[in-house]
Amino acid sequence: MNIRVFAVWEPILFSDWGKPGSAALARLSDPRVAHFWDDEHLLAKQMDQDARPPQPEPECCRKDGVLWDLAALYNRDAVWTDTMPPAVLFDGAVVRKQSEIEQALLRMEQTR
Repeated sequence: MNIRVFAVWEPILFSDWGKPGSAALARLSDPRVAHFWDDEHLLAKQMDQDARPPQPEPECCRKDGVLWDLAALYNRDAVWTDTMPPAVLFDGAVVRKQSEIEQALLRMEQTR
């Protein structure tokens, strides 16, 4: 399976005054991960705007109205147009959802 991971970093906490440093980036050191800095929260705003069923509602991950610390998983056959497709997994905090993310990826691999 061609898994692509996009890690989008954004300033949310007081300490997030700039792009993540090497220690933060090392947490996602897999070569399939591409890192992006979104200081204007453009992706979070688009994800929020395009959310619709059957995409699940996140149980967390909002600070000052901005989505953050969220994992979104899309089917490999999802169609990307002027709006984002519904995600099959859309929740966080990422560290708390690691098992769910891994299970969803395994299910996707098995239906290949």
